[in-house]
Amino acid sequence: MATSLIETLRDQAFSEMDDESNQLILVSLKRVRPLFKQAAAVSLDVPEVLAMLGLREDLHTLPDDETISLSDYYRIQNRLSILFGDETCHLSERQLLPGSTDFVLRNVGECHNLCEVMQVIAESYNLLHGGAFNSVQIGRDSVDYVIDDSGFPYVFSQDTDNMYFAMECTLIFLHCMLLTVSPEHAPKAVQRLSLKRPNRDSRCRHLSYWHVPIRFGTARYKISFGLDAAMQPLPVPCASVLTSNAVHRILIEAVSDQHNATGVSTRDQVYSALLNGDVEQDAIAKEIGVSVATLRRRLGEEGVSFRQLRQEVLNETAKRLLREKRSISQVSDALGFAEFRSFNRAFKAWNGMTPKDYLISVQELPIAR
Repeated sequence: MATSLIETLRDQAFSEMDDESNQLILVSLKRVRPLFKQAAAVSLDVPEVLAMLGLREDLHTLPDDETISLSDYYRIQNRLSILFGDETCHLSERQLLPGSTDFVLRNVGECHNLCEVMQVIAESYNLLHGGAFNSVQIGRDSVDYVIDDSGFPYVFSQDTDNMYFAMECTLIFLHCMLLTVSPEHAPKAVQRLSLKRPNRDSRCRHLSYWHVPIRFGTARYKISFGLDAAMQPLPVPCASVLTSNAVHRILIEAVSDQHNATGVSTRDQVYSALLNGDVEQDAIAKEIGVSVATLRRRLGEEGVSFRQLRQEVLNETAKRLLREKRSISQVSDALGFAEFRSFNRAFKAWNGMTPKDYLISVQELPIAR
């Protein structure tokens, strides 16, 4: 019997996906430009942020058609979301405070299967975002995680393609949340993907993350999981893996390992953990899955110490709180200094200027003590 047109097109599509999956996933700098603009708007030193991530300090000045890896995009996004103090990276009018993802993950600890995990994630994010944007639908042979962003409180209207890209990256992040909770079931449970993007084009290299059929031009975003896999009993996950840092690590590994990219460094993992509020070296080592001695050795091989990273994080946190117009005394207390004079001395040693001078340099009004 002759091969049908539908079967031919299907086989062609899977062949194209296989070809793409063997390549490093690259995204254009146009995708990252909104993040750079937001960083500049709140007076973040973009070259300094890029340097800390091991990227070119002038990356933000290159033309839009230059490219970076998808893993580097996620690394930039994660770092800026922490520095912004907003896990949506200023995408939503209803900002998500640092720790929101940790809150969502803590709620899934008692779930018995992947379906229940998705339901809890949907309910938790709806609570945080203040609307019914997420839902889970159980069908005859699938469980669908659905996102309807038609009424989502976006901060401003962006380029349509960038909006598609942002939501498609959110779906990958969601999948990695599920991988964190269910590393055995989540990878093989996905059956298909539905996207609002009208069609696949040359700007869609990031979609090669998925190895399932993709339906374009739908009214809502949807990840469809096989019913049997979604209902399989789950072992109780260890509390140490139910963290935003663990999701970020799995996200970078999932993108990097499948596409021969460079994974996240130990320095980057420790830095992110410190920015998220983890301050004890042994706790961070446990979260990363290594001993304290191994953590110190790996950091040493990367030319940095735990103490140096902690100092960098204190400095970045101090700058962020000052930009948020916290008083110098409040910032000093938040960082654990005995008095604001000690904080003043430390800040000047880190930056060559006092907190007041820093505020003036970023065109903020000085604040009262």
